[in-house]
Amino acid sequence: MNLFVFIFLFFLISLNETSSKESDNKLCQIRGYEIIFPYEQAILEIKKKFSNIPDKKKSKLLQFKKKFKNNFHGISLYKEAGCSNARLNEYLDCLVSTDGKDCRIYYSQMRILD
Repeated sequence: MNLFVFIFLFFLISLNETSSKESDNKLCQIRGYEIIFPYEQAILEIKKKFSNIPDKKKSKLLQFKKKFKNNFHGISLYKEAGCSNARLNEYLDCLVSTDGKDCRIYYSQMRILD
């Protein structure tokens, strides 16, 4: 009987822990992807178009990033969902300043505010 109670309590505790983890909440990742996909596409186009002109490429990337952050509707939805704005900014900055290969770590961390 005690073993049954112990197993039952263990099951309830483990169920509660798994249901409260942030990773179960996919809303921030979904909202983040709604922002990231068009942003990535535009960044790649700018990098490709100005690949031979590094100064102009950097200038265009920074202009686009600023315009995107101010005007893209998905960012307000992301913030309203309570997602980490710091993680989003880190990801967007990473895409602009690097080749983008190591930026996925920030996307994987988009979650409810820290």
